[in-house]
Amino acid sequence: MTALGPAGAPTALERLAEELDDREFATVLVTGTGRRARLTVENRHTKVIEDIYADSWYWWSQVERIAPTDDPVAAAQQVTARLRGSGSPLGDTGPPITI
Repeated sequence: MTALGPAGAPTALERLAEELDDREFATVLVTGTGRRARLTVENRHTKVIEDIYADSWYWWSQVERIAPTDDPVAAAQQVTARLRGSGSPLGDTGPPITI
């Protein structure tokens, strides 16, 4: 996997935006001179907002990896899960088990 240059990040972020359900999420690609490109994603129902960045990986603004940029479908699943509040693409599995 190769790192994306500054010109490649918007393309990767656009591919991610295309994979997100536009009925559920509003997306805005933010670019500008001297600024790192980012995709702002808002859940239309819960109003939860996250900024996502890209190099060879998609990243949360908290510097956590989401998925490789060559897999925007997996990234979209992770973004959907987090912005829905489940935190996992598999959905809520209930409270943690205490042993």
